Amino acid sequence: MKIAYKLKGTAITALILIALALGTTATAQQTSQPAQQQQAPQNFTDKELKQFADASNRLMEIQRKGEEKMLKILEEEKLSVDKFNEMAQAHQQEKLDEVVATEQEKTAFNKAAERMMAMQPALQKEVEAAIQKEGMQLDRYEQIMVAYRQDPVLQEKLNKMMAQQ
Repeated sequence: MKIAYKLKGTAITALILIALALGTTATAQQTSQPAQQQQAPQNFTDKELKQFADASNRLMEIQRKGEEKMLKILEEEKLSVDKFNEMAQAHQQEKLDEVVATEQEKTAFNKAAERMMAMQPALQKEVEAAIQKEGMQLDRYEQIMVAYRQDPVLQEKLNKMMAQQ
């Protein structure tokens, strides 16, 4: 399981998975309304918070399965998690050419990254279905997500709700 933790990084949670999966919409909302969201805290019902917590717990299972698939891809491409993470970070910073890697590692990285990106549409649909299965609309889930990130009191309340399940 050490490999899975390395792949996850220190900050991945089910909530971050959702933020990534639905990031385009959430980012657009945050960009267009940042002052409004910070000044006017949302009022969420206990029912909505329970739905959010239940959906988030479902998403943890989706995340776990996605991580297993990604680990399998790395194994099949014969690329270590550490090397993949190093190359992915360099790619994100547009410094992939600066990474010391063999041609075989570069090829494996490109194939693995391509295969992982191909998984994203299916994962996103699965995430959306999990949220909707709990009776939530995606935009409401995103609103609670934004509030969760900004409000330590809400974070604590939701973390307790998710831990009880």
